[in-house]
Amino acid sequence: MEFIDSHAHLHFPAFSADGAEVLQRARDNGISLITVGTKFATSASGIDFAEKYDGVWCTIGLHPGHVHDHNFVDENEETHDRPTPEREFDEARYETLVSHPKVVAIGEFGLDYSRIPEGIDVEEFKNDQRNVARQQLRFATKHNKPVVIHCRGGATADVTGAHDDMRSLIAEEISKGGIERRGVIHCFTGTIDDAAKYAELGFLISITGIVTFGKSVASAVKEIPLAQMMIETDCPYLSPVPFRGKRNEPANVALVAQTIADLKGVSLEEVARVTSANAITLFRLS
Repeated sequence: MEFIDSHAHLHFPAFSADGAEVLQRARDNGISLITVGTKFATSASGIDFAEKYDGVWCTIGLHPGHVHDHNFVDENEETHDRPTPEREFDEARYETLVSHPKVVAIGEFGLDYSRIPEGIDVEEFKNDQRNVARQQLRFATKHNKPVVIHCRGGATADVTGAHDDMRSLIAEEISKGGIERRGVIHCFTGTIDDAAKYAELGFLISITGIVTFGKSVASAVKEIPLAQMMIETDCPYLSPVPFRGKRNEPANVALVAQTIADLKGVSLEEVARVTSANAITLFRLS
């Protein structure tokens, strides 16, 4: 069997000491992967990593978490204190990356209402993220690339609706003839209804290790057509059972696939075949 980890961050500092070994472990288990950019620096370093290896591709984009100042540092991603936000999607800079043959999509970008910086108006915060997402949807249209969408809601009443807002942005771009190749909602944690609405827009969803321990995701996966799914690790994050709390890696994508197979009552081979075919088609992998 062959699997495609459709969303990893294998070029992040979390793997600086043993990235080649982790990649070899994935290869030994029949796994190819896409390593995903989150801002200009990690987009550029993702290309550097991907061009060294067969069976590895990359994406470029600006994650919503890098649009504003935050009082936290993700040491898996950053090698310095208090990273400088990008504020806007600098199209001219990303133009220097997009034509690389290993770049298969624009992203990850989207909306993340889960962390509101102190002292910022909530509507201003949301509008900033929506504007940056619009910029990248247009950029994807310009370069005929699919998109990798990050969408996460907030915990309070005034920051709910991230999926509704994201679908509106996608529909807006589609109405203008944009993003013909559509895209994927990565790390899907929405409802069955959310998945159906994304399907109407021509979007796939991607399932992470959360399916091995998250009851709501597992319940949705039972009902969502396999034909709409891809699989991912989002490594070094979201390790599946039995590795929760440890650094995740691409080899664990097989555990995601096995859980999906068990939930849907199909074979592991079927999950591998369909999700890999979906990734190959969406990203035009060769």
